[in-house]
Amino acid sequence: MRSKTLSNAALTSLFVLLVTQYASAASAILGIDIGQEFIKAALVKPGIPLEIVLTKDTKRKEASAIGFKPANTPAKEGEFAFPERLYGADAINLAGRFPNDVYPNLKQLLGKLAVDDVVTTYSGRYPALEILPSLEQGTVAFMSKSSPKNGVFTVEELLAMQLKAIVAQAQAMAGAGAAPIKDVVFTVPTFFLPGEKHALTLAAELARLNVMGFVSDGLAVGLNYATTRTFDEKNPEYHIVYDMGAGSTTASVLRFQGKTVKDGRFKKSVQEVSVMGVGYDRTLGGDLFNEKMVGLLAADFVGSKKGQKALASAEDPNMALRLNGRAAAKLWREATRSRQILSANTETFSSVESLFEDVDFRSGKLTRVQFEDAIKEYEPRITRPILNALEKAGISLDQVNTIILHGGAVRTPFVGKKLEEIVGGPERISKNVNPDEAAVFGATFKGAGESGSFKVKEIETRDTNPYGVSVNYLKSEKAAKETKQNVFAPGSVIGRKKVVRFPHKQDFEFEVVHNLPPRLDDPMQLVGVELLWDVKSTNVTESIKKLQEDFKCTETTISTHFAIAIGKKDGIPVVSKGWVECEVEVPEEKKGIVDGVKKAFGFGKDKDSSSSSSSSSSSSSSSSSSPSSSSSSTPAASSSTTTTGTASATPEATPKLIKKTQRIPVAFTANKAGIPFLSAAAKTALKGEIASFDTRDKTRRAIEEARNELEAFTYKTRELLYNDAFVLSSTEETREKLTTLLDEAGDWLYGDGAQASLFDVRAKLKALKDIEAPITVRKNEHETRPALIKLVRQSVDQGRVLLGALQNVSAEDESLKYTDEEVAGLTKHHDDAETWLNEMEKKQEALAGHEEPVLTVKELNARKDKLEKVVMEAVQAKSRAAEELKKKKAKEEREKKMKEREEEKKKKEAEEEKKKKSEAEKAETETAKPEVKDEL
Repeated sequence: MRSKTLSNAALTSLFVLLVTQYASAASAILGIDIGQEFIKAALVKPGIPLEIVLTKDTKRKEASAIGFKPANTPAKEGEFAFPERLYGADAINLAGRFPNDVYPNLKQLLGKLAVDDVVTTYSGRYPALEILPSLEQGTVAFMSKSSPKNGVFTVEELLAMQLKAIVAQAQAMAGAGAAPIKDVVFTVPTFFLPGEKHALTLAAELARLNVMGFVSDGLAVGLNYATTRTFDEKNPEYHIVYDMGAGSTTASVLRFQGKTVKDGRFKKSVQEVSVMGVGYDRTLGGDLFNEKMVGLLAADFVGSKKGQKALASAEDPNMALRLNGRAAAKLWREATRSRQILSANTETFSSVESLFEDVDFRSGKLTRVQFEDAIKEYEPRITRPILNALEKAGISLDQVNTIILHGGAVRTPFVGKKLEEIVGGPERISKNVNPDEAAVFGATFKGAGESGSFKVKEIETRDTNPYGVSVNYLKSEKAAKETKQNVFAPGSVIGRKKVVRFPHKQDFEFEVVHNLPPRLDDPMQLVGVELLWDVKSTNVTESIKKLQEDFKCTETTISTHFAIAIGKKDGIPVVSKGWVECEVEVPEEKKGIVDGVKKAFGFGKDKDSSSSSSSSSSSSSSSSSSPSSSSSSTPAASSSTTTTGTASATPEATPKLIKKTQRIPVAFTANKAGIPFLSAAAKTALKGEIASFDTRDKTRRAIEEARNELEAFTYKTRELLYNDAFVLSSTEETREKLTTLLDEAGDWLYGDGAQASLFDVRAKLKALKDIEAPITVRKNEHETRPALIKLVRQSVDQGRVLLGALQNVSAEDESLKYTDEEVAGLTKHHDDAETWLNEMEKKQEALAGHEEPVLTVKELNARKDKLEKVVMEAVQAKSRAAEELKKKKAKEEREKKMKEREEEKKKKEAEEEKKKKSEAEKAETETAKPEVKDEL
């Protein structure tokens, strides 16, 4: 009987098939590094192994800016005139004309209230932007006529538009037919607070993206560094990732080492990257250096003769220049360019066209020395994050192998010089990673590994929360002062959980807060606080009563607990569950035969010798579920036994008592403190507004493509009017009409049709094609026909030659010869084709060039193909017959030889039989002879 068990080969084939199908269905992962000045993205998907997403200009990074160019024509009554959205460098270039509707460097505004100091600084850099608090959250929003919703854009909405533009570029790179890109991983500074992460998550949600998680910039760079390296388990390496971007500076002390872990029954080696300590400066970066360069340029212009004349009426010329929206935008752009030039050169000149009141500006010589003198005040702040990170990591600089540089501002020579001084020379500055792209590559790598859809090098990570976490509560209703209980110390590992015990025996409230370090500019150096959650229990009283009734717990033995964890996905502390518990003594359950067998073979857990950890069901804001318990061993308590029946009954063993913890989950509500979450209705409205812009942009692109097609068509058709074949195929009247329409279309494109709808543009193109297309068809017919007529005649002549040869084919079998009827049929096909061609050629020659042809290219091709097909079918039919005859003869020959072999075999067998019979008769004769004795 055939076994139904699959063979190893079959199982392997099935596994390969499943893996292949799974890989092809794997979704793409997009890593995004949102910097203050630039945004970088990297994509990984089946067929694309971790590549940078290029911009539409094929650049590897996009400026972090979005701008709105006003519509050229007013909207129809009751409709909104949607502006054109521009991104990146296009938006930056637009700032000189429309500074009030270009929004750069939005990252620093995420999760900030409109009254925050950071917002005030931002407003000073971009004075043309009108900032106001958003309606529901009080965070940053902008007044803009470009917004169809109450003339307001929120920071999250603007960032969502930028994210959608990046995803569109990634989708184009993924190729046609690729599944929509939905999953993203963001890099964020290590100091990002929950409010900032919530704002970034909201922007992603508005862009219809799923945030897989956040990874700190330093850890992301470390991951990228570790992907091509292997580290020793006993001798770990320590590296500092120093990341100075446009808006901030961070230093992360990372430990790199190998690690042996269990993999089923075996062990394997993996790499581990751990964050040991971090230091940061929230405002030190390229933008702060830019401020100094702007000051140098502004002072130069104000001090020039042209500048003094243009600003003569201003009470404070410098302030008047800096508060002018267009001038500020142009100065900021030129300051950025000049600063970057001075990173590679020792001097430069700056020039700005129409800087103020149509006055052009050309600076005097700017030197690197001047610039470094201006930023000298920031010298201590450059190295402070490194010292802070080392202190928190608990190691010295001597233990650090190298400093890995990341971020655009590290290219500033002044910064590089200070870093070399603190580490003792340039040889300890690592240049093995791309300072622009290492973070985004590391984040994408992490996302690919955690998705489970991609096979990547196994690198475990260990990130930390730089802020401490504590809970604040009143011990009783009469307490005059809040009690503060620290839960997590600064630098606690993300993903850790802790249980907090509360003294309350009835419903109560408590706050979960972040403990923030003092601000650098605070002379008092007061510790800050960020409110995270307002937690309120709802059934503590009932749960305690149930413990008392069901398990006879006393009030003094009952305690209340809440578990708090640092979220593994986003690093945000959350309250995961709550419960009340008490410890009681209960008789130990007797063990059965199965338990004994398990213990004999080493399975299960011996409750008598080790305590089991307590477990409880996860809590939610809903009502509590059934209690769960855990037990621990205690010495057996003695008790007397009772006897029944006869006096000689055997005494029973004293039951052993064990301690058992009885738990009942506590229901609670956790409301976000500080900035509230945006309502579902507001999210829906913002998504609708973004979708409206998307639809309008799609229509605008279609109009541009149609206009380009119409313009190209007019140029091509004008050239055709001078083509002899085109002229031959048309009448003068038609050409005059076409010329008139072409002139009208050209004037219309750059006149009344400049803002025409897609329907109108396509209608113009169709009107031209309706006249041009028939002429072009006739032209192509006239140009192609002569060659095709020649080919048809050649087919007729070649066919007749072949027919003559077929009549003289010699064949052993008569069936392979062509009969007279077959030859006559083939001849008729060729004669008919020749007759048809002669007749149609005469008819065609009688027609004028502009008349519709009667001898078309299509018909000529059909005749030629038919002639070739008829001859080929006739030849192939005989070839098949010859092949069949050959096979038949071969079969007959095989059968003949087989028959001969059988006859030969039978003949040999007969001879053998005859020989055996003869020998048998001879032996019988010898036996029958009388025996003669020889007697003496």
